[in-house]
Amino acid sequence: MSNQSTVNDGGRLQPLTGGRTPAPVYEMLPISTDAARAEATALAEDRARLLAGQGIDVSVDRTRDLLQDPGALGLYEDGILVGALVLRTDPDTRHWGADGRDPGLLAYLDPATVGSDQVGRLLTLWLADHAASNRLMWVWCEVPCKPGPVNEANQWLLKFLRDLGWETPSSAGLSPTGERVVRLRLRAEARPALSAAISVPWASR
Repeated sequence: MSNQSTVNDGGRLQPLTGGRTPAPVYEMLPISTDAARAEATALAEDRARLLAGQGIDVSVDRTRDLLQDPGALGLYEDGILVGALVLRTDPDTRHWGADGRDPGLLAYLDPATVGSDQVGRLLTLWLADHAASNRLMWVWCEVPCKPGPVNEANQWLLKFLRDLGWETPSSAGLSPTGERVVRLRLRAEARPALSAAISVPWASR
């Protein structure tokens, strides 16, 4: 029987050499420079082309605007950007009514930046753990849901997030800007072993 140790990185078991935890493969870093935004835009364009091949049209212009937000963060695998999101650490969720009274984070996710199933799962695990480490209860997310013809990209994102464990606590409502949205939430959950897979240097400064 092998005495080699392992660590769970949120889905995969990684062996430890000599009982030591290997350096994290992933990093969460701010997307705050022109070069980082250009890389994120290129990722979004590649992802949009992939989704288009499945019959799902994604607006890269909307994604590009989202990535200008000062809360934009990228998930990097061995230095290569594989996913992105926007995070608000002190959101105004009064428009959620009773659902928004508990402390939490607000994440903005986009079909063109959530990446593969594995990347989406890692982003979800990291968000839940990050909320728990800050003693918060929830991570919230709003997906546009305009009346009229079905938006395939938004429907794809809703299913993608629900499959990852996000809940829909109530019916569609309005955002602070008056946009009709579907509200989702993710329960905070501490995952200490996740630090072996994802480092977050900016959060410890």
